[in-house]
Amino acid sequence: MEKKTASPSIVKLALVLLAAAAVVALILGLVNHVTKDRIAELAAEKTATAYANVLEAANYEELTDYENNGTITKLVKATDETGAPAGYVAETYFSGAQGMITMVVGVGADNSCTGIYVTKSSETAGLGALASETQEGAWRDNLAGTTLDTAYLAKDGGSIAAIAGATITSRACTNEARYVMYVTSLLG
Repeated sequence: MEKKTASPSIVKLALVLLAAAAVVALILGLVNHVTKDRIAELAAEKTATAYANVLEAANYEELTDYENNGTITKLVKATDETGAPAGYVAETYFSGAQGMITMVVGVGADNSCTGIYVTKSSETAGLGALASETQEGAWRDNLAGTTLDTAYLAKDGGSIAAIAGATITSRACTNEARYVMYVTSLLG
C-alpha cells in the first residue's frame, strides 16, 4: 500500500497563508511603531487635563507607599510653584452600575474634595454617564468642597443629590471620592 503525501496544493496554500500572516504582522508592527508615541502623548494630555480639572498644581509627584484597597491605581502629591503642598490627586478604578469606572479625584491640602473627573466609564447614556460630564453645573460639581464626613448622597444622610435614575453610579463615585479622602487623611 502506498503512503499518501500532502498534495502540492495544500503545501502551496500553507505557504501562501504563512506569507499573508507575516505581511499582516509586519504591517501591524509598523502601525504600532508609528502611532505609539502619539498615543502616549494623547494619554498624557488626557491625564494632565484630568489633574488640572480636579486640582491645579505646579508639580505632581507619584507616591508609592500608601494604604490602598486596590481601587487607587496612582496617587500623586501636588505642590504649588513654591513647593508648598497643594493636596493630592488619585487615579481610581472601581465598579459602577454597568461596569468599571476610571476616575480622577482631587483632594486639597485641607483634605476636602476639590473635584472629580471621570475619564472612562461604560455607564448608561443619559443616566450614569452624566457623572462624566464636565461643563459647569454638572453633577460632579456637587462633590467639590465636601469632606470625609459630608461626602454622602442625600439617600445616605448627606447633601449630595444622586443623578436621577443613576443612584448606583452616584453612590459609587461618592464612595470612591470619600475613600480617596480617607487615604490622603492618613498621609498627614
